[in-house]
Amino acid sequence: MNKKSIIAWLLLSHLVLVPTSWGAETDSSAPEAVTGVGGGSLAAPGANGEPELKSQPATLEDIEGVRTEIETLREQWTRTYDNKTAKTTRPLQFSGIVQTRFTASEDKSVTNGYGGFDISAIILNLAGVLRRDYNEGKNISYLFSLVSPSGAKDFTVKPLDAYISYSILPSLLLDESYLTVSLGQQKKPFGLEAQATEDKKPTIKSAQSATLLSLDPRDIGIVLKGDLFPHVDSGFAYRVPLIEYSLGLINGSGPNSSDNNSDKDYVGRVVLNAAVDYNSLLRGLSLGANYYLGRKQLSLTTGTTTIADTGTQNRWGVDLAYVNTPVGFTLEYIRGEDEALSGTTASPVKGTVKSEGLTFTLFYNFGEQFVKNYKAQDRYDDWYPLTYQPFFRYDRFDPNTHKGGDRTDIYTIGFNWFFAETTKLQLNYNIKKEQTNERNNNEFLAQFQFGF
Repeated sequence: MNKKSIIAWLLLSHLVLVPTSWGAETDSSAPEAVTGVGGGSLAAPGANGEPELKSQPATLEDIEGVRTEIETLREQWTRTYDNKTAKTTRPLQFSGIVQTRFTASEDKSVTNGYGGFDISAIILNLAGVLRRDYNEGKNISYLFSLVSPSGAKDFTVKPLDAYISYSILPSLLLDESYLTVSLGQQKKPFGLEAQATEDKKPTIKSAQSATLLSLDPRDIGIVLKGDLFPHVDSGFAYRVPLIEYSLGLINGSGPNSSDNNSDKDYVGRVVLNAAVDYNSLLRGLSLGANYYLGRKQLSLTTGTTTIADTGTQNRWGVDLAYVNTPVGFTLEYIRGEDEALSGTTASPVKGTVKSEGLTFTLFYNFGEQFVKNYKAQDRYDDWYPLTYQPFFRYDRFDPNTHKGGDRTDIYTIGFNWFFAETTKLQLNYNIKKEQTNERNNNEFLAQFQFGF
């Protein structure tokens, strides 16, 4: 391109751009007014650099119109809140589980030789905080639950848990010791199996020792729980105390029952945990020791004569657990000592019956939640990684160690399928072996549990 062409293009560009710059200078010297609030207008900036408002006062009709609209919206919101919102005086959280069970047994007396369906449990939990301490975390909380147990033909509903808890020590810092006290009807702090709630039990039926030694049912009393020397892995917000302890003073007469004697029962538990980081292979390893000292009512009947007395009801046990992934196990030994009356009412004899139980459970976990690719993906609120848990359990109970041939062994082959956070399917096949009165009474159980 020659010099003449370049000069021509420059002159043409100048002629096109000059009028634009003239217009810009004209606009900056005389800015247009901008509409303001209430129909007023904003003029050019004043001396202080802020736009001056050309005020236009609101009329009485404008004010009344705004008030009418506010009242209409308030009435609409109040009607919606009253009709569609459950109201309580304090914050309240609802939760619950429903268990539907299928049983097929070789014992004709159980299901008449056929499989049968039943609702094994319906539980409704109401939990909340009566006083929230934002400074130290010394909260006062409560739990109240109702249950309709299996076999209740008229849909009987009974209280299950009913207790109030108070945090004696501050609970806001993870690296400090915790201490709480609970008053009311609650689980007894004894062992592994007896403390597990209905939705957390690995098997459909509880261990023989927990049921036959009356450790599984709730009781009424006061329980103190605490821990010492906590270890915290901040990267995973993981906290595990080196020592956990529980002390309880209870009636000993079972749930929803007043004390049937003048004595109280004492129960205690101490647990040593592996205080390690979250990624350690020893995470989930614990060793526990338990002791129960109580008394119960005794009776002996001969003909039409009955005598009553009280006797000791003592239990002690140890447990070892390794709950980690993918392999884990629990081992629990319990021994019971119960006084009983024998002979006749004219010459009664008080003796001690010693019993013992052993429960061993081995399980293996696998599924989506153990695959790294699933941990990093986007998730919806109702997304839950599928988990599969095959397991084997050996459950032995001898009701009288001084009497031979009365021991019962149960071998359970099971499978748990967790396909939602609060929902699982359980399959159990129980092989029963009695030393005396051996009979065909193996059973297959299937239970579907869902929660909300």
